[in-house]
Amino acid sequence: MSTLTPGLSRLRSYERGWLRGDVLAGVTVAAYLIPQVMAYAEVAGLPPVVGLWAIMAPLVVYAVVGSSRQLSVGPESTTALMTATVVAPLAAGDPARYAALAATLALIVGGLCLVGWLARLGFLADLLSHPVLVGYMAGIAVFMIASQLTKITGVPVEGESLVAEVSSFVAAASRTHLPTLVLAAVVLALLLLGARLAPKAPVPLIVMLLAAGTVAGLSLQDLGIEVVGDIPAGLPVPGLPAVTTSDLSALVLPAVGVAIVAYSDNVLTARAFATRNGYRIDANQELFALGAANLSAGVLRGFPVSSSASRTVIADALRSQSQLYSLVALAA
Repeated sequence: MSTLTPGLSRLRSYERGWLRGDVLAGVTVAAYLIPQVMAYAEVAGLPPVVGLWAIMAPLVVYAVVGSSRQLSVGPESTTALMTATVVAPLAAGDPARYAALAATLALIVGGLCLVGWLARLGFLADLLSHPVLVGYMAGIAVFMIASQLTKITGVPVEGESLVAEVSSFVAAASRTHLPTLVLAAVVLALLLLGARLAPKAPVPLIVMLLAAGTVAGLSLQDLGIEVVGDIPAGLPVPGLPAVTTSDLSALVLPAVGVAIVAYSDNVLTARAFATRNGYRIDANQELFALGAANLSAGVLRGFPVSSSASRTVIADALRSQSQLYSLVALAA
């Protein structure tokens, strides 16, 4: 059991001197991930609350079975955008079906990772090229920017490809909703400036609260600025999504791609921070941990998860020594 639960083994031999760093890192990461995972849920085409559902179980699961002391698992940009790309054509505009397919995709990704773990495919991590992953992530960033053009400008964007979406935006740029654009520009400027001036502060949470307070205090929705609306209270009821056999067959091949990208991101990020802090990760165990995290996210109506480099950087900068910081983040 100790080989399957390296995180739990470290927690069982916990040293008191680690507590301050872990608690500080956990609270700070929690402040960062709250707005972040809600935004990633919207990128995935789901209600913001689904991002909060998708973070809960994976934080606990990885704390027990993960081999990295710093890695922060949960929703992230790449898998969120890939989820939207995979699920949107199959859902045909039905929100309930969309949610069920997204949760099913997480379950299939989790299952594929567990199969890879059983086959001991962790050695493939040695073949992963970091420049290739960086290039892929840069490409994903470009696609993500295009996917958010409507929300930051109010211009309706159509198209099934990057070129088509950008062309549609340029053609309709005269329909830009100025108040929406100004608010988006100010928020982006504050995020970039805050990250530079106060890298250890919960800048995303602070900026989100300022923006929400401004919208509410000045009634900016009266100017046509769309708001997220109510976030449902309570916790999701665990269960398996209701999908058909044909849905499963349609999701299997895309799930392979999501699993490969999620694992690549996971293992390369974990390895980078392990090298920096003088320990080793188990690449095969990371397959197991990623699989278990995705299964738990799917059961709680989430969507595929991987790891967040930005949250991991924060945890490392605040000298976290174990995955207790993830449990503190969950409690917060």
